[in-house]
Amino acid sequence: MDAIDDLSDALETTRNFLTPVSPGLWLKLAIVVFFVSSLGMGGPTVPGGDVGTFADEPTFEEETPSEVEEFEEEFPVEDLLILLLVVGGIILFLWLLYAIISAVMQFVFIESLRSTEVHVRRYFKANLGNGLRLFLFRVGLFLVVGILGTAPAAVIWLQGGFDTISGAIVAVYALYGIGLFLVYSLARRFTDEFVAPVMLLEDRGVLGGWRRFWSTLTGNWTEYLVYLVLVWILSLAITIGVWFVILFGAFALLIPFAIVIFLLVLAAGEIGAILSVLVGIVAFLTILLFVALVWTPIATYFQYYALLLLGDTNADLDLIPEQRAAVRADGGEPAERGSAWDDDARDDHDRLDRDEGRTSDDDREWDDDSDPWSDTDETDDSDPWDDSDESGGRDDDRGW
Repeated sequence: MDAIDDLSDALETTRNFLTPVSPGLWLKLAIVVFFVSSLGMGGPTVPGGDVGTFADEPTFEEETPSEVEEFEEEFPVEDLLILLLVVGGIILFLWLLYAIISAVMQFVFIESLRSTEVHVRRYFKANLGNGLRLFLFRVGLFLVVGILGTAPAAVIWLQGGFDTISGAIVAVYALYGIGLFLVYSLARRFTDEFVAPVMLLEDRGVLGGWRRFWSTLTGNWTEYLVYLVLVWILSLAITIGVWFVILFGAFALLIPFAIVIFLLVLAAGEIGAILSVLVGIVAFLTILLFVALVWTPIATYFQYYALLLLGDTNADLDLIPEQRAAVRADGGEPAERGSAWDDDARDDHDRLDRDEGRTSDDDREWDDDSDPWSDTDETDDSDPWDDSDESGGRDDDRGW
């Protein structure tokens, strides 16, 4: 099965791409991975804290009207709302900017793996249109799933609130929400890892890429089902192991920054406090770069795995034929996967192919003098199939 065989091929392909280690290539690829990958922090998250914790706190109940008036005088409600709107607008702008860059970087990442060269600015400029289309598709998918997820809750609320609903309805609604999340996750993964390469290869839009990929997906659904199971297991195991490494590495990197910040605050007072903020920003960016560097080979492996499977299930959609051939003894032909030939047998087959094309007399089992088809004892070059007594036939017209 290709989904299983490609696990080892993806590992070999990743090693060929990332070694020998080139600091420039790793650094540029880490920047791309920072936008493309979730760095192990993706997936469903549960909000921290207990919602019932604040219900027992008497702080707000014990506030007197005078305290509320003093708070409103110090922080007017209008100013507070404006501040919240400004902060929310900045956060929304930064999120949109990151989401757009992330969508474009998806194609930069695939093109880098395809060409085995990382040119961030060149690939970014060339795939800006593809990235914008992918971004709009992601936003549309999120809105559709969000509407479908909240619509039942809105209907229940309009019919009388949530006080009258039973536990069975809550359980059904929870299963419905989990199903929607799975559909959303699958659509995102398949779009990023399979449809985006099709868009890049055949210059299609997102919907066109899905139409092109759909027949491959439905015709090889068992391969992609096994792929999903293996990716989930590997992602879980790798994420747990890698984050132990990241935590220890981040702690080691923070020690020198913490010493510098301590010395600045101790020796320079207020100026040192301001400088320590800059040092803290540098420390934060350094940690992010370290995490991206650690996650670079992992993201590269999973994307190569997807590209190998895509090419194995549809040869017309193969983006990496050269990388495939480099790690397979059969030259990258999907049809030869699982062949029982060993290297010696393959060499014998190659020799037979070469022998069929030989025309030298000393390599034949018989020469012209002992040709059993010849009716004459003469050793001339006349055609043995020619019934004519004439010997004017040309050598290049022979059937041999």
